[in-house]
Amino acid sequence: MAFWSSQTLESRLSELVGGTGSPKVDCNSIELTVGREVYVTPNLTDIYTTTKQQLQHEQAFQIPPGQFAFLLTEETVKVPPTAMAFISMKATFKMRGLINVSGFHVDPGWSGPLVFAVFNAGPSPVHLQRGLPLFLIWYAELDHPSEKRKSQPGSTSIPPSFISSLTGGNDTLHALDQRLKDGVKKLEDEDKRLDQRLHELRNAQTKNTVILTVLTTIVVGLIGFAFRESILSMMPLRSQAATNITAQPLPAPSEVQSREN
Repeated sequence: MAFWSSQTLESRLSELVGGTGSPKVDCNSIELTVGREVYVTPNLTDIYTTTKQQLQHEQAFQIPPGQFAFLLTEETVKVPPTAMAFISMKATFKMRGLINVSGFHVDPGWSGPLVFAVFNAGPSPVHLQRGLPLFLIWYAELDHPSEKRKSQPGSTSIPPSFISSLTGGNDTLHALDQRLKDGVKKLEDEDKRLDQRLHELRNAQTKNTVILTVLTTIVVGLIGFAFRESILSMMPLRSQAATNITAQPLPAPSEVQSREN
């Protein structure tokens, strides 16, 4: 088995890769770009609203950390019966944590776009767009034309069966960490609200205590004043009675004696 050189690839480029783009030979491989259709697995909160995306020209999208994605190539790939192909991603994207998990070869006789299954094992989202040169394909010569080969053309879109296997949602460590941070923030906000409410209640209690103290002082003062006034009002009557008693003349001794007889 011998891999095809750049000269062989360039001379046979039109029969190996088709489509609307302009395929480019990179050393002894051919670049393949992100096509019109992608699917990125959702978080658990979005499993009922997420489906395939139809991308416009150079439209961007992202693959969050810990999520899978299916990416359809823009180009149509053909593998002659006398060869087989190997596929991978460019090292630039591998070093960002993007991993090809769809397999690494294309069978003899294949004709159609390729669907790459990738996984973001990195700590940050990987940003991509339609038309981005992301994949590489190498061709290798077989010793004989393969009798067992692909006879049916490949799907021109991402098969629903692929998506159904990943629609359960994937709650990644990144998503769990974000939800934990959101939960902690909510608890902190609630704690601040409770502290503020407690402070308001303490202020209200202090205010009520001051008002009650003032009212108690006023009431006690009024009671004292009323008691004092009642005492003072009674004092002239007692004084007048004492004056009347003092003003009466004492009886003479003869009158006292006559009363006794």
